[in-house]
Amino acid sequence: MRVVPGTHKQPTMLQRETYIPENALSRGQEIAVEVDERQAVNLDLQPGEMSLHHIWIVHGSNVNTSPDIPRIGIAIRYTKPEVVQESPMKPLALLVRGRDDYGNFEVLPPPIQVLASEQNQKHKAIVDRIRAGIMTTAERKPA
Repeated sequence: MRVVPGTHKQPTMLQRETYIPENALSRGQEIAVEVDERQAVNLDLQPGEMSLHHIWIVHGSNVNTSPDIPRIGIAIRYTKPEVVQESPMKPLALLVRGRDDYGNFEVLPPPIQVLASEQNQKHKAIVDRIRAGIMTTAERKPA
């Protein structure tokens, strides 16, 4: 993982959608402005580690060269239950406080200790659903 320190303090930068298969993002999003690579610093992560950073900081990584282990990204967003998100299906959510009287999200049950095989099956089902929702709403535009 590489970041350009301080860029999270600037206004958001324009992005372009590339649809490059090697890009792990749903539409291959990239920053549409030149980035001075000399200002970037490496965050050396070991297998199983993660980075936690502001969404606006310029960040990225090289192509995942592991043939069998996918790279994943997790976005954590806190919002109120009354928020309505435009989506072909209800977004998944975990209620962390209070109660949901609006029904705008499919509220997942809190995590419990389960067998690794059952946990993997649940995780795969959730990831498949999220990918299906992203890909149906992503409008593929010519490069």
